[in-house]
Amino acid sequence: MEGDAGTRQLNPTDAEETPDQSVGVSEHDTDDTAAPSVEGTPEGTSEAPAGDDGRRPPRLGRGWLTAICAALLLLSAGAGVGGYLALRSHQESTQIAANEAVAVAAARDCVAATHAPDAAAMTASQAKILECSTGDFGVQAGLYGGLLVDAYRAANVQVQVSDMRAAVEKHNDDGSIDVMVAVRVKVTNSEAADQEQGYRLRVQMAPADGTYKVARLDQVTS
Repeated sequence: MEGDAGTRQLNPTDAEETPDQSVGVSEHDTDDTAAPSVEGTPEGTSEAPAGDDGRRPPRLGRGWLTAICAALLLLSAGAGVGGYLALRSHQESTQIAANEAVAVAAARDCVAATHAPDAAAMTASQAKILECSTGDFGVQAGLYGGLLVDAYRAANVQVQVSDMRAAVEKHNDDGSIDVMVAVRVKVTNSEAADQEQGYRLRVQMAPADGTYKVARLDQVTS
């Protein structure tokens, strides 16, 4: 028996044909536990760092955004104020032009009244002069009309206005407007016929009774 046992232990064929079950199970278990499962993890996928939501951070901070909003508000306010001032300036310009037109027309009418065509028309002319005058010239208008009637009758005067032009010269601080009136007339009297004369008058037109009236009338020599 001892000889058989020794012979079997030295026979390599029997050892190779009968594998050791404990070794095989151990190696199988080791392989299963050593290879980690990679199922459910796509190849080439990288995880984003913790706290990163994938959005690009804003380029401008809140301070810059607040400054931009404030600048836009200022620009809007400036545009509104500029528009209001432009509208007001336009309205003022329109009003000034309207006042000048009224003053020039009133100056022409009043100066024309001082050049009545003859003595017969002096009554209507005198009434017109009193109507279109105010201030210092209003005080003188009554005397001026009476003297003019006497002069017409004494020299048998006839007057023909051949040309009259009027334009605004300047605006005064008291609201009055100086109007320059250029007059050209032909005068016929008992001594001469069709004498042509030309002169300029500075007529100060003052606001009165919702219109403009002559406050002063001076002849311009130069």
